[in-house]
Amino acid sequence: VKKSLMVICYVSLKQHDKSAGAKFIKTINSLSEVTECYNISGEFDFMLKVIVENMDAYYNFHVNKLSQSENIGHVQSVFVMGIIKQTHVVI
Repeated sequence: VKKSLMVICYVSLKQHDKSAGAKFIKTINSLSEVTECYNISGEFDFMLKVIVENMDAYYNFHVNKLSQSENIGHVQSVFVMGIIKQTHVVI
């Protein structure tokens, strides 16, 4: 099945202690839809790159997996409409 919908999810946690963060990271590492996860500064704590097949699959991921995780405060989803540049090469 081709996965063609890319979503950037910004996630904030309710609690910021070490054990809460570790539990969240363990959960994220178990979710196959999450292809990248970054600990970020600012309003949100983490930025996730999520790849799914379609909007129904994303809804299922958001409602039944991500939102069911402990300690989730706020999630903001940004849907990628097109890729302008994508590289992992640093010069």
